[in-house]
Amino acid sequence: MRAYCRWTLFAMLVMSLHLPLPAGAAAGVQEQIDADSLYDHVERLSRQPRAAATESEFAALVYVEEQLRLYGYETKLQPFFYYVYSQPTQLSLRTDGWPDRMWNVTALTHGPNGRAAAEIIDAGRGTAAELSRIQAEGKIVLIQRGEIPLGEKVRNAAAVQAAGVILVNDDDGAWDEPLEEPLDMAVPAVLLPRTEGELLRQRLLEKGKVSAELNVIGGVSTRRTSYNLIAARKPKGANTGQTVLVTARHDSPPASPGANEGASGAAVLLETARLLASQQVDTEVRFVSLGAAYDGTRGADAYVRSLSEAEKQQIVAAFCLNGVGSADAGELTAVTADGLRNLPADLAEQAGAVFSAARPGESGIGGEATVFARAGIPAAVLVAPVPADRKRELSQDTVDRISREQLSRTAQIVLAAVREIADEHTPAYPAGRPAPK
Repeated sequence: MRAYCRWTLFAMLVMSLHLPLPAGAAAGVQEQIDADSLYDHVERLSRQPRAAATESEFAALVYVEEQLRLYGYETKLQPFFYYVYSQPTQLSLRTDGWPDRMWNVTALTHGPNGRAAAEIIDAGRGTAAELSRIQAEGKIVLIQRGEIPLGEKVRNAAAVQAAGVILVNDDDGAWDEPLEEPLDMAVPAVLLPRTEGELLRQRLLEKGKVSAELNVIGGVSTRRTSYNLIAARKPKGANTGQTVLVTARHDSPPASPGANEGASGAAVLLETARLLASQQVDTEVRFVSLGAAYDGTRGADAYVRSLSEAEKQQIVAAFCLNGVGSADAGELTAVTADGLRNLPADLAEQAGAVFSAARPGESGIGGEATVFARAGIPAAVLVAPVPADRKRELSQDTVDRISREQLSRTAQIVLAAVREIADEHTPAYPAGRPAPK
């Protein structure tokens, strides 16, 4: 009987919006989605680019905060800082007696600039114990990846006053262990792929002594500050002790108005918050507007770091909105970090989205689902993908490319999915479990 009533209410809403009724739709929507307000939010946010850690990004944050306060929410700003690295203008490694050898070096992210000209000495894995057994002072130390973190290896080399570091990867692919910030103690360092590192080590064995010069010049580490914004609809009566997240991005790609990329998700977050503001819930619904999302999911990283283990365990679902309003888009799609179904993906699908087994990295959709998944939080990115033949340059991501119908459809699905967990008349769901069919 409950399912029948929800279906009837949902059908009435869809008819009023002149939208096709999605298969498997769940959770009735009693209020009218305000398509004009959704579009107005996008228009206001996309008047100028909102690159991460800029005044325009902060202005967008203030706009989102003002709207949430108008709907009766208390808000909390969460400042965070991070570093970005500009690659060196000069980066090289030359070995004596091998003048024509061109080494395929890359820079250590946030490593210091400098020059080192000295004998190369093998330092194994670069542990403190290994470095203490060799005469590393004034030498360039050759260090293998593994056993201890990359930054610790460089610190250990600096502690014994090595002149420089050559770090050797354990495969020939790209390094996936970048430093997040400058080290407090370091020396100039370069990175080599496994094959080239083995070649250099073999050269050491054959010659007994090899000298080299490494140069790292012009690399710049810059500290940036951005903000997340947090608001919540909390239970006033019965309380499951669980939390549902709805996240969006208030920044945009650099030099882009970001109407679809950023603003559309923020608009849907605001509309969902408006419609839930006066509703009775037995589960906390937390809205998180993320900063610096287009600078490497920095806001999501900062938000997850702020959570205690108990808070992480209370979050049963995270719906991450990213690019949901383009007039050229297809169906709203749920994507998870591992390509497998989880609770938010299933609920979004029941409400009218489609599920895709593509992972965020494979699809280029965005990494919030991955950030949350690493913290043990079931998450799904909700995106309305634009076909390749209709994609435009980011500079053309303007409000006139946004569809009121697409925004309304997304808000309708998000609201229905969230209510399936948070409404006081629905059951609590075990964390991470698929929704009952």
